[in-house]
Amino acid sequence: VATCGSNTVSLAGWWLVAASGARQLPQPSLSLHPSQGVSLGDNVTLRCHVPRSPSRVYLYRDNSPRPYRSADTERGTIDFSLVNINSDDAVKYQCQYEISGSGQTSEKSDPVELVAIGEGSGDGDWPWAVPTGSRP
Repeated sequence: VATCGSNTVSLAGWWLVAASGARQLPQPSLSLHPSQGVSLGDNVTLRCHVPRSPSRVYLYRDNSPRPYRSADTERGTIDFSLVNINSDDAVKYQCQYEISGSGQTSEKSDPVELVAIGEGSGDGDWPWAVPTGSRP
């Protein structure tokens, strides 16, 4: 502990932060393509945008703690394809990345929700991919 003027600073705490490399990695973002007009049986691409490469990218579904899929990328984006989607695919998705060789892992992206025609909702609304954080 050191005293600097009237402020007391814990050098041990600072050392721990500096030694652990505790800088937060930027959060990735996730988007769906197409983002509207998705029907059961269609193909959908979930695109994760990562600000740092090379990275191992993880795709999560429905708030599961375990990744649904993973892939490596040398560039800033990675696509995960959902082929012939069914009602089980109409859930929330998130992505996360890990910097190769460092063990540093980002926070998960904001979730997006895949909504598809043919789910039996009966409300007649056009389906879309919803960033769940923007709902009122």
